[in-house]
Amino acid sequence: MKTLFTLIYLFIILSATGQQFTEKEVEMDKLKGTLSIPESKTNIAILLIAGSGPTDRNGNNALGFTNNSLKMAAHELSKTGYAVLRTDKRGIAASKEAVEYPTNLRFEHFVEDAKSWLNFLNQEGYKKLIIAGHSQGSLVGMMAAQDNENVVGFISLAGLAEDAGEAIVRQLGAQSPVLAEDARVNMDSMKAGYTVKKFNPYLISLFGPAIQPFLKSYISYSPAEEIKKLDIPVLIINGTTDIQIEVSQADSLKKAYPKADLLIIEGMNHVLKDAPADPAANMATYNNPELPLSDDLITDMITFIKKL
Repeated sequence: MKTLFTLIYLFIILSATGQQFTEKEVEMDKLKGTLSIPESKTNIAILLIAGSGPTDRNGNNALGFTNNSLKMAAHELSKTGYAVLRTDKRGIAASKEAVEYPTNLRFEHFVEDAKSWLNFLNQEGYKKLIIAGHSQGSLVGMMAAQDNENVVGFISLAGLAEDAGEAIVRQLGAQSPVLAEDARVNMDSMKAGYTVKKFNPYLISLFGPAIQPFLKSYISYSPAEEIKKLDIPVLIINGTTDIQIEVSQADSLKKAYPKADLLIIEGMNHVLKDAPADPAANMATYNNPELPLSDDLITDMITFIKKL
C-alpha cells in the first residue's frame, strides 16, 4: 500500500551565523517529525535518529530531561546548507498513536521506520542521504543503512558496540553486583529464545511483561556485527565525559569497521554537550536546553559530510 505523506505547516527560522532555513512538520503513517530545509537548494539530507527510552525528535526525554541536543544539531547542520529530518520515535511524543499496544513494539519497528523516513526523503527530492544515529539510534541507523543505495554515509553518535544486554548488565554491576548477576541470567535466557517469567522485583523495569518483548528483540543485535554489513563511509563519534557510553565502545566499533573515521571529543558527554566528569554535574547538563552543543561536534560532522 502506498504510504501517505502529509505536510502540516511551515515556518521560517533566521540565523545570524548561517543561512536562512525553513522547518516543515511532516507525518507518515502516524509517525511525525520536523524537516529543516536550507535556503540554498541541496540534494543532501540527513536523518537524525534519537536514542533509547522515551526520547523525542529534539533529544528530550519524557522522564524529565530537556536539553534540545538533536534540535540544536538539526539547526546547526541546516545553517550550513543541509536538509535535516528529526522524528519522534514510534510510541513517543507526537508519534505516540503509532503504537496501539506497547507489548507489540519490537526493535525492528524502529529500523523499519527509519527505512520509511529514508524513502520519504528520497521522494522529497533528496538523492544523497546520510544517517546520524544517537545512542540506541546508532544501531537503528546502521541497520537501516544496509543495502540502501541512497545512503552515502553513516554517523554513529555515542553508540554502543556491544549488545544492549551486555551494556545493561555492565552498568548494573557498578551499582549492585547481585542485581547485575540476576540480570545476566535473565538476559542469557532471553537471548536463547525464552521468556523470563521469574525475575528480581527490583528489575521489573527491565523484565516486566510490558517491556520484555521489546528488550528481547533489542538485545538480539550486536552493533559490532551490524556495522560490518555496511560498505559506506562511517564516522564514529564519542565524548570523553560520556557517563553512559564509554569511549571504549567507540574504539570497539572502529575495530569492527576499520575504515571508519574515529572522533573522540574531549569533554563531550552523552547529550553532546561539554560537561565535567563528575556524575552530578554531568547529569545537570541533561536538563539545560540553553547549553550549546560541544564546539567540535558540528564542525567535524560537516567535515565528514563534505567528503561524501
